[in-house]
Amino acid sequence: MSRPARPGDYAARWGYRQFDARRYERRRYGSLGRRLNLDMLERALARALAGVPPNGLVLDAPCGTGILGDFLRARGLRVLGADISPAMLAVAQERGRAQGLVRADLERPPFRTGAFDAVVCSRFMMHLPSETRVEVLRALGRVTRGPIVATVCHPYTVKSFGRAVRRLFGGRPKRSPRLTRRELEAEVAASGLRLAELRWVTPVLSEVWVAVVTRG
Repeated sequence: MSRPARPGDYAARWGYRQFDARRYERRRYGSLGRRLNLDMLERALARALAGVPPNGLVLDAPCGTGILGDFLRARGLRVLGADISPAMLAVAQERGRAQGLVRADLERPPFRTGAFDAVVCSRFMMHLPSETRVEVLRALGRVTRGPIVATVCHPYTVKSFGRAVRRLFGGRPKRSPRLTRRELEAEVAASGLRLAELRWVTPVLSEVWVAVVTRG
């Protein structure tokens, strides 16, 4: 029997609980091109995390299959992974190198105030409704002493321009959530935080920004 829908339901909360996490990782990161995209993302994340002290404790949330764990540990950071999906956590557990893994809903993260030196939040925010992004940012801001380093998607790319042209001529290209800088700043401000920095992964080509969000 399927679970009845209720307010607050969305794919990022329910869609990844029972699925093939290994297949997801292969599709997301298995090809050469996608691996290069991950390498470029890691370089942008590294620059954004430069101020986090050595041996700092970082919350990787959602951690998914733990794909960023080795990168974070290579920077001398301790990593605790959190995810709502048992399937994701099972694969992350097999990697076996995190400080710990916790099943958690990021709207209500089960951690004490200021428990972490930073939060890394990759490939998640754009799956949330706008009002939920604000709540998640507010909740993650509570549990870290340092920055929230989050990926978000923006419209300033060749791909987005091409989609706009196709729509202009009657096409129906895929519509994916994208945030302008002004929209992102407004959501961050609504969470009581500040957008301190935006880093491009690859200008014009990549649709991903790395946003550094701080308390003040």
